[in-house]
Amino acid sequence: MGEPNNLADALTFQIARVTAKKERWQELQREHNMGPGMQFSINIMRVAIENGVKALASGDVIKIMDAHQLLADYNDDD
Repeated sequence: MGEPNNLADALTFQIARVTAKKERWQELQREHNMGPGMQFSINIMRVAIENGVKALASGDVIKIMDAHQLLADYNDDD
């Protein structure tokens, strides 16, 4: 997928990116039992992703922008 050319596509891209990160962290948690701090971070990511999906469904531009920024703030460093 190339660069998103609208806000809905950009949010969809961020949802997919952060979902992949969350899944990597869940795998690390399963393999290494990294404690409650890691699970807390995974839960925060899950809520951010859910809010992004809800924002897209609502069509509310402000909610979509807020959700996009929250997800975009996650880096890809694991």
